[in-house]
Amino acid sequence: MMQEIQTDSLLKLKDVTKTVSSGTEQLTILQGISLEIKPGETTAIVGASGCGKSTLLGIMAGLDECSSGEIWLQGQALHQLDEDQRAALRAQGVGFVFQNFQLLLGLTALENVSLPIEMSGQHSFSGSQNLARDWLNKVGLAHRITHYPRQLSGGEQQRVAIARAFAAQPKVLFADEPTGNLDSKTGHQIIDLLFDLNREHQTTLILVTHDEYLAKRCDRTLRIEDGKIINDTQSNLDTTTPEEQRSHA
Repeated sequence: MMQEIQTDSLLKLKDVTKTVSSGTEQLTILQGISLEIKPGETTAIVGASGCGKSTLLGIMAGLDECSSGEIWLQGQALHQLDEDQRAALRAQGVGFVFQNFQLLLGLTALENVSLPIEMSGQHSFSGSQNLARDWLNKVGLAHRITHYPRQLSGGEQQRVAIARAFAAQPKVLFADEPTGNLDSKTGHQIIDLLFDLNREHQTTLILVTHDEYLAKRCDRTLRIEDGKIINDTQSNLDTTTPEEQRSHA
C-alpha cells in the first residue's frame, strides 16, 4: 500500500543519493540532494554534461530509483514503491517531454496523442480521439494529424510530444532538454508554446536544459555540479531574446 503524507510541496527530496557500479568502483552520481518544489512552480535544472541533472530528473519522476534518501511526489513516497507502483503513480498526473521526442514511429500524430489517453481508462476510444484532435489543434498541427513521425519536422514532432503530455492533464511535467534537437528559431517557438500551455493549465514544470535563456524563463534555477546543488536561485532576470532586445532598441 502506498504511504501518503500531507504536504504543501508537489515534490520533496531529502538527502537523495545515487551511486552506480563501474567495474570494481562505485561512482557517485548524486550526493545529498534535498529540495522542495511547490505546485505551479517552474524549475530549471542546469549544469555541465555528466553533472547528474538528467539522473536527478529521472529520480524525481520515478523513472529511476535513488540509492538512499526520500522522494515524495504528489504526497506519495516514491522511494518505497516498486516499478509497477511508480508506473501507476506516473499515470496519475505526470507528463514527459524528451529531447528525442519518444514518439511511436508506427503511429500517426493523432494515434501518438490518443493512445495514452485511451490507455488511462478515463476516456472511450472516440473520446480519446476527440481530445487528441483538440490538443493537436492547440499546438498548431490540425493539418498533420494523419502524418507519421518520419513525415514531420523535429519541431512538429516535439509539438506532438507536447500535445501528448498536456492531453493527460498532468499536475507536473518533466522535460529533459526539450529543445536539444532543434535549431534556435524552432527551439524558441517550442519553448513559447510549452510555457504558454504551462501557464494556461497551471502545471508544475521541471526541466533539464543547457539553454541559459530557457532557464531564465523559469521561476527558479537549480545549478548542479558533481552531483550536488551548488546554487538555487529565483529568476529576476530579463528573459527577452537578443532578437526582441534589438527590436525594442
